[in-house]
Amino acid sequence: MLADTAGDMEPDARESARLAITETRRLVRLAEDLMEVSRFDAGTAALRVEELDVTDAVRESLRARGWLDRVEVTAPERIHLHADRRRLDVVVANLVGNALRHGEPPVRVQIAADVERVYVEVVDNGPGRTASVLPYVFERFWKAGPARTRSPGSGLGLAIALENARLHGGDLTASNAGGGARFVLWLPRDAAETEIGR
Repeated sequence: MLADTAGDMEPDARESARLAITETRRLVRLAEDLMEVSRFDAGTAALRVEELDVTDAVRESLRARGWLDRVEVTAPERIHLHADRRRLDVVVANLVGNALRHGEPPVRVQIAADVERVYVEVVDNGPGRTASVLPYVFERFWKAGPARTRSPGSGLGLAIALENARLHGGDLTASNAGGGARFVLWLPRDAAETEIGR
């Protein structure tokens, strides 16, 4: 309701309303992230496996956030995978969102597969991560440097992305490539055949 009426307010009140809306949305995201983490910790997170085309799923994730024109996607036309579409979307959104916020263009997503695994690589052209930072990037609530502690994220995104990869029986790694940060997600072709859970 506040968002709907903010346009009719006086300038000072409108600015206050917009700030309140932004902070409320941030708190909602934080609450959702904390609930997701608690499900992982309790062992109640579950997969809703379906057959999907990874290339389509990744492009749809980017399209839904208006990122298609900001990200270079290299992928075969079809790579079929049995996975949880929502959880794959969460991983892609976290990796690409971080690359866009903290890296520099171009941000590239490369999708590949072999007989057993599917790989989604996200690389940016920014400064990358220092060797002292890399071991901690998947830690909960951890942010690199004072500038990032003031960024809008909760510090949970990469931890949740890693948990989602492992829930599928896969993994997520972080490194540097050509100066920029490089994240590689791999998932088994058929999550239904892996041991679900921790």
